[in-house]
Amino acid sequence: MTSNITIGLDYSHNNILTLESSSFGEFTQFLFTSGYKLGKIEAGFVSLDNLKKYNIIILSTPKNSNLTPNEIQILESYVKQGGSLLIISSTGGDYTSSTNLNELTQKFGFEFESDEINDSVNYVNLQKRPIITKFNPHVITEQLKRIVFSSSCSVKILDFIEDEKNVKIDWVLKSGLNSWRKKFDGESWIEEDSPKIPLMVVVEYFKGKVVGFGNISIFSSLAHEYGFSALDNNFLIANVLNFLIGSLDSEGKAVTIELNLELYYWADKIIKQEKWDNISDLINVSLKYFKDNYSEIINEIKNLRVERLKKKVAYEKAAKEKVKREITEEEVLAKVPILIRKKEDLEDIMSALEDITGETYEISIDLDEEDIDEDEEKPSVDFTDEDIIGFEETYPKKAIWHGKATKAFREWLKKKQ
Repeated sequence: MTSNITIGLDYSHNNILTLESSSFGEFTQFLFTSGYKLGKIEAGFVSLDNLKKYNIIILSTPKNSNLTPNEIQILESYVKQGGSLLIISSTGGDYTSSTNLNELTQKFGFEFESDEINDSVNYVNLQKRPIITKFNPHVITEQLKRIVFSSSCSVKILDFIEDEKNVKIDWVLKSGLNSWRKKFDGESWIEEDSPKIPLMVVVEYFKGKVVGFGNISIFSSLAHEYGFSALDNNFLIANVLNFLIGSLDSEGKAVTIELNLELYYWADKIIKQEKWDNISDLINVSLKYFKDNYSEIINEIKNLRVERLKKKVAYEKAAKEKVKREITEEEVLAKVPILIRKKEDLEDIMSALEDITGETYEISIDLDEEDIDEDEEKPSVDFTDEDIIGFEETYPKKAIWHGKATKAFREWLKKKQ
């Protein structure tokens, strides 16, 4: 229950967000009506034991005031041992506020940029009040459709994290495609496009949690067009606090899925062997790995599909070519005119086919026994009816169908017909 949750607000570094300020009346009322216990940290972050009585510490936009190295160390230890920290900057980051929040946030893997985010298309009245619709799936962004992020700076996620095993960082809000910013480059303010850059980050740091963003205006009661009650801004703040106290992520979300039977048996085996708590833990770890390596995994899958497609096309092409080459001896003989099937003709045809296809063919028809002796007397064109009987005895009809008759006899037959 929220009545057991204590939120400590920093009052020791000239912070902008205070409970007494009328500028943040709606947010203060929200904290009271939600049942949170509230406390003020006025002596600074000088004792870890004093900080442990707070479930959440809100460090909001110090002005002209720096955190000491000892305070930074104590705040880091507070989070490392399970505390939750909400760090809020504002337009221009540390440069405009004359503070050193980044020396603290660098411990958690991010920095506030010295810039102001604008949007040339989606905004409320002024371009420095962009409407954000790009949300990363997370418990903080549950049920969010649109928020106004007015007068805010962006967040830079650092490339190098010292202890990646115990530190996980991700963005939950990003600027739109038409975003641009004014950025201080160390000498002057320049303008540049800034599409899809992080505006809010979430960090799991050892046992604790950190949420960081650069928009103090979201807590404001001064204008309903960009403050606490604008669009879904109040839902966002409620989700942030619920995430930091652990009421959203500890229970998780129940999802019904149908597992492939083989995968189920494999998962069940791994859970027993490795002593996992349950299959949900295994699935969450698997999905987290897939999420962290999504681009590489998808590219590998696409490359495998392309290779398989290439092999399939090559196989089908080779199969078609093979069908074209596989001409049987019977098909060849069927295509050869009967009366030209001399043995030497067939041998020439088979030799040519072997050159083309690379296959070896054998003639299964025995033509040698019916070969005509070249020196034997050949009939002349002037055959009589009596001659035919003797001719047929010398040249059986079978020989005729195998193309053994002479040209003269074929011409004689044509006349007789």
